[in-house]
Amino acid sequence: MTTATRESVSAFDPVLPFPVETGKGRITDEDFQKFMAPGYSTPLWSIPTKRKKYKVSKPIKVHIYIEDNFYFVENETLVIVGMGESITDAIDDFGKQVIHFYKYYKKLSWDRVTGDAERLKGLYETLLVDRD
Repeated sequence: MTTATRESVSAFDPVLPFPVETGKGRITDEDFQKFMAPGYSTPLWSIPTKRKKYKVSKPIKVHIYIEDNFYFVENETLVIVGMGESITDAIDDFGKQVIHFYKYYKKLSWDRVTGDAERLKGLYETLLVDRD
């Protein structure tokens, strides 16, 4: 019997930024951007907004990458891409879109969705847990 090695992925909390600061302490900005160019995956455990903090029912795995000095955060399952001039900005943009679609699909009744919207409505109905 063979056992597979689990992928080690660090957690991300938008309140405590991605390890950019610790990375800068060890490597130059140019080297850090070269490291990030092919991409990096990490789970999101919560999505804070100005009014409340949404806890994720199960971590959202996001792919983070740099292209033309812009940071991108994407999740193909949710069909969302966030963009910004920093990792924090990109993750904030991603979070705003998740909250927008969470509220959008939560309001829609099942008889008003078809195709991929049915899959997305099912995902968003169980994705977040409201927390004050």
